[in-house]
Amino acid sequence: MNSRKLAGVSAASVGAATAVAALLLGTLSGSAGEEPTASAFGLAARGLLPIDPTPKVEAPPDDQKALLEVPGRNSDGIYVALLKVEAEHNRAKATAVKVNILGLRLKVLEATCDNGHGESSIIGTDGDSEGTSKPFAGQELDLSPVVKVEFNRQRRSHDKLTVDAAVVSLLPGDKHKAALSQKDLDLFKSLASSKLAVPTMDQLQAAHAKSATPTGPVTVTDLLGVLKTSNPSLTARGDGDALEEIVISSASCREEHHENNQGPKEEAPPPQPVEAHLPVTH
Repeated sequence: MNSRKLAGVSAASVGAATAVAALLLGTLSGSAGEEPTASAFGLAARGLLPIDPTPKVEAPPDDQKALLEVPGRNSDGIYVALLKVEAEHNRAKATAVKVNILGLRLKVLEATCDNGHGESSIIGTDGDSEGTSKPFAGQELDLSPVVKVEFNRQRRSHDKLTVDAAVVSLLPGDKHKAALSQKDLDLFKSLASSKLAVPTMDQLQAAHAKSATPTGPVTVTDLLGVLKTSNPSLTARGDGDALEEIVISSASCREEHHENNQGPKEEAPPPQPVEAHLPVTH
């Protein structure tokens, strides 16, 4: 068991989550010379503020486990107290403990993958501290046009399956045309990095009035446009055209193929006609 502890780190928001990557001493991984049959990681992000998969294990040849403690204040942003991952042979599991996703508190959030088949589980929520639920593949929680949470995302490539227990998307691509309220803008500002210059609603309305479609409400597209103007270095985008994508608890595995070591079966010889005299009774 490999154990690491980060002191004074709270992944309370998308911006604060980058502190996890900055303070890590490195990640665990298998040999690059052999294609892994299973792997798992606790936290990763793509887009505006990328975070390498952390902690991460692969098998073979390691067949190991990794543990990462993230102590800190539990807030209403994005918070994870403990990340545990393990991989061996064609099996992998990633577990997040004491997860808070924008006020949705989960006791355990887990992704499992075994021989090309997998699922995610949620153990304990605000309303039920002990119950276990298994979200269907791709189950979504639309909190606002600026943020979307997807549970049990499953992606398959040939014989490899990847199960992401939870995926948080900031400014998801399928919401760009949605109307944006002041409440939505405040939520985005609370999640965005402090280094990101976020416009006010007045600035968005002024930009919208100069757009190709000045009628109607301010949209997420207007927000993206002003963000690019105010932040010249804003070029990275996450999967699905999201500004930022955070994955919590991910497990991958390949389906094991057993080769048939038996030789080709011998075919029976073709039937040969045989002359015979059969007695006839009356």
